[in-house]
Amino acid sequence: MTDIKRFQKPKDKDFLFAWHFQRKISGLAAVGLQNTFITPNQITMLSILVGLVSFYYFFQGAAKNDLIGILLYQLSFLLDCVDGDLARLRGNNKVKLSGMYFDYLRALLLEPLLPIFLAIGLVINGYSELLVLMLVVVCYWRWAPQFAREHIVVRQLSRNKGLVENTQLFQDMKKGIGKGKMSIAVIISKIIIMFWGLPIGLMNTITVLAFIGVYFISAVQYDEIKFTYLVLLAVFYLLHFLKASMSEYKQLNKFWR
Repeated sequence: MTDIKRFQKPKDKDFLFAWHFQRKISGLAAVGLQNTFITPNQITMLSILVGLVSFYYFFQGAAKNDLIGILLYQLSFLLDCVDGDLARLRGNNKVKLSGMYFDYLRALLLEPLLPIFLAIGLVINGYSELLVLMLVVVCYWRWAPQFAREHIVVRQLSRNKGLVENTQLFQDMKKGIGKGKMSIAVIISKIIIMFWGLPIGLMNTITVLAFIGVYFISAVQYDEIKFTYLVLLAVFYLLHFLKASMSEYKQLNKFWR
């Protein structure tokens, strides 16, 4: 039996939840697809299409639609895991540049729009349009430097594949607030980033919230909780990614050649 961990991302470079759950499924799916005509890029395109369909349900608002939408979004994320696993399985742990472009495109299209379309669903139900505007601004603040840097990385690798060994090119910017390793501010910051700031944290939180909204609370209560969550998310994005975004912008000048 194939050891799926052999061709997957190392644990320290993957999301905790993805490593323990999605990767179990995506690894088995990759093994099953290994000798088929299906390519990793085709799976990425399917992931994008499923993710875009999920936004239709978020646009409708209400807990039931949000639950359908977030389950589709979860499927899109799972497919995103499958494409990378399949590429590494077929290519001896190497991923083609074309695959990196497609993966970059998927993240650019789907990740910043998730909270924005959740907010649009609230506007449809009578909430202020200012929530959408606020989330557009903070999501741009949160994601723009990272996407710009990913674009630079892909472009640089297309010119010099040897740069894949340059760890500085893939250095993660420090995110959050507080000093030291175990200060209260640092601990709180890491918890917020893990469960709210990271895409998978937001995705899982909305999954739980929508499930509760469908089966346990009223429609009005659900919208109020969802509204409060998105407002807090916007504040956290602004505060916790402020330092990281400034560091990213400084790095952009260094890599943009």
